[in-house]
Amino acid sequence: MSEKRNLKNLLPRNRILLVLLAALGCGLIILAGFSGGDEEPNKTEYTDVGFYTEYLERRICDLCKSINGITEATVFLTLDCSSEFIYETEGDGASDFLILTGKDGEYAVMLCEIYPRVRGIAVVCTGGDLPRIQQSVTELLSASLGISSGKIKVVGS
Repeated sequence: MSEKRNLKNLLPRNRILLVLLAALGCGLIILAGFSGGDEEPNKTEYTDVGFYTEYLERRICDLCKSINGITEATVFLTLDCSSEFIYETEGDGASDFLILTGKDGEYAVMLCEIYPRVRGIAVVCTGGDLPRIQQSVTELLSASLGISSGKIKVVGS
């Protein structure tokens, strides 16, 4: 009878110990997820203006094809310059960047990246020699990209 009591007393202790160990393990896993390992925050790994240009050209091409009368379109655009980066600063000085130290050395904390503005657009599309299509494409691109209509050229294919 005393052996049964001992087993009953041990069982709740083992369950409590097992639950505590499981909770501790889950806590460690969660903390490891928050620490992010050796990754450095706010560090841009990959920036490619060429990729951005191709992305915009595809989007503009799809937008043009959504206009009634255009079934095929090719777009070429030019950008003002490369990307502009905005960094966190310390103090009152504009050149006092906030510097963090990581495993690969020191780096400035980047707040955001401003992509270049569109300078001009050339569109070659079906029906592009028709004044109605030229006007529709020009107005659409001018309004959506915020550039003047003089920087947009539409021709037929």
